[in-house]
Amino acid sequence: MDKYAVPLAFAGFAVSCVMLPSALAGWTFGAIVDRFGARRVALVGLLLSAAASATAAADLSFVALVLVRVVEGTGYTLLVIAATVLVVQLAPSQSALALSVWSSFAPIGFALGQWGASYAAGAQPLLAVGLVHAVVLGCAALALAALLHKDRPSKRAPFGAQVLRHSPAQRTALAFGSSCAVLLASVALAPVVLAAKTGLGVAHVASLTALAALPSIVGRIFPGWAMQRGIPSLALYLGSAVIAAASLAGSLLAPLPLAGALMLFAMFQISAGALPGILSAMMPHVAPAPEQLGAVSGMCSQLVNMGNLIGPPLALAVYAAVGTGAAVAVLIVLLGVSFAVLTPVPAYRRDLRSQAA
Repeated sequence: MDKYAVPLAFAGFAVSCVMLPSALAGWTFGAIVDRFGARRVALVGLLLSAAASATAAADLSFVALVLVRVVEGTGYTLLVIAATVLVVQLAPSQSALALSVWSSFAPIGFALGQWGASYAAGAQPLLAVGLVHAVVLGCAALALAALLHKDRPSKRAPFGAQVLRHSPAQRTALAFGSSCAVLLASVALAPVVLAAKTGLGVAHVASLTALAALPSIVGRIFPGWAMQRGIPSLALYLGSAVIAAASLAGSLLAPLPLAGALMLFAMFQISAGALPGILSAMMPHVAPAPEQLGAVSGMCSQLVNMGNLIGPPLALAVYAAVGTGAAVAVLIVLLGVSFAVLTPVPAYRRDLRSQAA
């Protein structure tokens, strides 16, 4: 962002504005997926994001860059919501495992993005990143078009309004928002806290906590496997949330050497990463009807991105005003809220083995 000579807050907005379309209109995009078909919308999302990434590689003004990033976020949101529906259509009897595996795209993409960006330093990093990203997305669109020739026929869905009033879907979306707020807030908070404790630079510690976050991929995938072997999702959620709370508190509050804190932080990432894995696997079971899964996915995506936008500044603001203990307490409360909203939903107590058979 040096070339634009903008304040750090503006630079941060340019990074995070890609989440705005989903945060503002995720449910609407989901209803569009239900109405026009997941394959068609996924292709539009891939091509829209590819075009935006290629455009971002050009020599744009700062305002134009932000606008292009918003377009890119629109394509990304359409793709993620549509892909959720496609996963269920392609693996209906193994949807819990398939969706929990699919949910791992977030930590995998985060890790690959950080790794790739580290090789794009130079006078024009956006040129390299934008063009490579556009090529990858274009290839993905070609692969999708070649492998899936048409949308599967299904009952035409109403325009998603019923989903907004459906309590199981509402509660799942709220749990998504709370748990993802904690995950992203912890990634922002941990480097600051551990750098202050160890005397190391924040950037150096951030690179270490990013590595420690990679095991969260395991946490995303495991719940689907466990749920299809009869473990109720609510029990899995409670166990994961308790381990996440304890390991987060230990990593940031206990007087440990850096290696010990990073090990506990990795445990936190695995257990907290299981929470969105569980919620992803449950989306077909909280939808009012199968043909409204896109609207449910869109509403969940909307709350996820609202949580992503609110969580980090909230945790850092509490840390700056009161200290580490208070910031950790806020994140643990959010974990508790994410569990509490799920307890009245019968679907989270069911054995999914009959669906997996």
